[in-house]
Amino acid sequence: AVVSTQSTGGRKRTQELIAEIKMKWDEWDGRNSQPKDGALLFKDFYDGFMAPYFGCYSCKNTRTALKGIDMDNDGLVDWCEFKVYLIWAAREYPRVEDAQKLLDKAFRCGIIPAMLDQ
Repeated sequence: AVVSTQSTGGRKRTQELIAEIKMKWDEWDGRNSQPKDGALLFKDFYDGFMAPYFGCYSCKNTRTALKGIDMDNDGLVDWCEFKVYLIWAAREYPRVEDAQKLLDKAFRCGIIPAMLDQ
Protein backbone atom coordinates (compact mmCIF):
# COMPACT_ATOMS: atom_id res chain seq x y z
CA ALA A 1 0.00 0.00 0.00
CA VAL A 2 1.16 3.50 -0.80
CA VAL A 3 1.35 5.78 2.20
CA SER A 4 0.58 9.46 1.56
CA THR A 5 3.17 11.84 2.97
CA GLN A 6 0.76 14.77 2.94
CA SER A 7 -2.22 15.34 5.18
CA THR A 8 -5.57 16.25 3.67
CA GLY A 9 -4.88 19.86 4.61
CA GLY A 10 -1.46 19.65 2.97
CA ARG A 11 -2.96 18.29 -0.25
CA LYS A 12 -5.56 21.06 -0.24
CA ARG A 13 -2.84 23.68 0.23
CA THR A 14 -0.79 22.11 -2.59
CA GLN A 15 -3.84 22.27 -4.87
CA GLU A 16 -4.30 25.95 -3.98
CA LEU A 17 -0.65 26.78 -4.73
CA ILE A 18 -0.77 24.90 -8.04
CA ALA A 19 -4.04 26.66 -8.96
CA GLU A 20 -2.35 30.01 -8.27
CA ILE A 21 0.53 29.05 -10.58
CA LYS A 22 -1.96 27.88 -13.22
CA MET A 23 -3.60 31.32 -13.19
CA LYS A 24 -0.20 32.89 -13.85
CA TRP A 25 0.37 30.25 -16.55
CA ASP A 26 -2.82 31.25 -18.35
CA GLU A 27 -1.84 34.92 -18.18
CA TRP A 28 1.41 34.13 -20.02
CA ASP A 29 -0.31 32.31 -22.90
CA GLY A 30 0.57 34.70 -25.70
CA ARG A 31 -1.15 32.67 -28.39
CA ASN A 32 -4.62 33.93 -27.40
CA SER A 33 -6.11 30.50 -27.98
CA GLN A 34 -9.69 30.29 -26.73
CA PRO A 35 -10.38 28.20 -24.83
CA LYS A 36 -6.93 27.96 -23.29
CA ASP A 37 -5.29 24.75 -24.46
CA GLY A 38 -2.86 24.42 -21.57
CA ALA A 39 0.29 24.97 -23.62
CA LEU A 40 2.81 27.81 -23.75
CA LEU A 41 5.29 28.71 -26.43
CA PHE A 42 8.87 28.25 -25.20
CA LYS A 43 9.37 32.05 -25.19
CA ASP A 44 6.23 32.65 -23.11
CA PHE A 45 7.25 29.94 -20.64
CA TYR A 46 10.72 31.44 -20.39
CA ASP A 47 9.39 34.96 -19.83
CA GLY A 48 6.78 33.85 -17.31
CA PHE A 49 8.67 31.26 -15.30
CA MET A 50 12.27 30.52 -16.30
CA ALA A 51 13.91 33.95 -16.57
CA PRO A 52 14.87 34.16 -12.86
CA TYR A 53 16.79 30.86 -13.18
CA PHE A 54 18.34 31.09 -16.65
CA GLY A 55 20.36 34.05 -17.96
CA CYS A 56 19.00 34.31 -21.49
CA TYR A 57 16.36 32.74 -23.68
CA SER A 58 18.74 31.63 -26.43
CA CYS A 59 21.49 30.24 -24.15
CA LYS A 60 22.34 26.55 -24.44
CA ASN A 61 21.32 25.73 -20.84
CA THR A 62 17.93 27.37 -21.34
CA ARG A 63 17.28 25.47 -24.57
CA THR A 64 18.34 22.20 -22.91
CA ALA A 65 15.97 22.80 -19.99
CA LEU A 66 13.08 23.66 -22.33
CA LYS A 67 13.66 20.47 -24.31
CA GLY A 68 13.74 18.51 -21.05
CA ILE A 69 10.38 19.90 -19.97
CA ASP A 70 8.83 19.41 -23.44
CA MET A 71 8.29 15.68 -22.92
CA ASP A 72 6.27 15.16 -26.11
CA ASN A 73 8.66 17.18 -28.32
CA ASP A 74 5.92 19.38 -29.78
CA GLY A 75 7.81 22.65 -29.30
CA LEU A 76 5.46 23.78 -26.53
CA VAL A 77 5.48 23.42 -22.77
CA ASP A 78 2.21 21.77 -21.79
CA TRP A 79 0.70 22.47 -18.39
CA CYS A 80 0.70 18.75 -17.54
CA GLU A 81 4.45 18.55 -18.35
CA PHE A 82 5.23 21.41 -15.96
CA LYS A 83 2.70 20.40 -13.30
CA VAL A 84 4.63 17.14 -12.78
CA TYR A 85 7.52 19.18 -11.36
CA LEU A 86 5.19 21.26 -9.17
CA ILE A 87 3.57 18.16 -7.67
CA TRP A 88 6.99 16.61 -7.10
CA ALA A 89 8.26 19.79 -5.40
CA ALA A 90 5.18 19.96 -3.16
CA ARG A 91 5.69 16.36 -2.05
CA GLU A 92 9.43 16.76 -1.49
CA TYR A 93 9.08 20.10 0.30
CA PRO A 94 5.69 20.01 2.06
CA ARG A 95 6.42 23.10 4.17
CA VAL A 96 6.57 25.45 1.18
CA GLU A 97 4.36 28.41 2.10
CA ASP A 98 3.61 30.14 -1.19
CA ALA A 99 3.44 29.66 -4.94
CA GLN A 100 6.73 31.47 -5.65
CA LYS A 101 8.61 29.23 -3.22
CA LEU A 102 7.00 26.16 -4.82
CA LEU A 103 8.17 27.37 -8.25
CA ASP A 104 11.62 27.95 -6.82
CA LYS A 105 11.83 24.40 -5.46
CA ALA A 106 10.51 22.97 -8.74
CA PHE A 107 13.22 24.78 -10.72
CA ARG A 108 16.19 24.59 -8.36
CA CYS A 109 15.62 21.06 -7.08
CA GLY A 110 13.78 19.41 -9.98
CA ILE A 111 14.08 21.01 -13.41
CA ILE A 112 17.68 22.23 -13.22
CA PRO A 113 19.07 18.94 -11.85
CA ALA A 114 17.03 17.00 -14.45
CA MET A 115 18.47 19.24 -17.16
CA LEU A 116 21.99 18.37 -16.03
CA ASP A 117 21.17 14.70 -16.66
CA GLN A 118 20.30 15.41 -20.33
